Amino acid sequence: MPLAPILAFFETYIFGDWEFVKFLVVLMILDTLLGFVKHWISCDVSSKAYGMIGKKILVYASILALSHVLATFKIDGVLVESFTWFRYLACSALIVREGVSIIENSEEMMPGLFPKSVVRRLKGFNNSTGEKQHKNKKHG
Repeated sequence: MPLAPILAFFETYIFGDWEFVKFLVVLMILDTLLGFVKHWISCDVSSKAYGMIGKKILVYASILALSHVLATFKIDGVLVESFTWFRYLACSALIVREGVSIIENSEEMMPGLFPKSVVRRLKGFNNSTGEKQHKNKKHG
């Protein structure tokens, strides 16, 4: 069975930016290694984390496929460019998410590696709402 037609179909309709994937994979590997070492040092390594890696790969692959389809679909043979912005947003968000996680893991392993203002700023945002979190102040 020839693979060329299958690969051509995949790159056309599912995903085709392998250069980007290489960058993302590098950051995912670094993040995973740092996370493992961080948990090894704190003696709380869990097999549950390995399942999270598979889940992350599935979610990231789905986001990349969605962004590719939205940026490259055609109607009547004409490329619809209305959603190319989503591809840039999705790819950038995945890279930034991995980068922030690397910084957080590094900071937990070596406190003071990054300026405290940078770490506070990164940790000060809630992933589910995007709003800045406010510390609970004790009244009394």
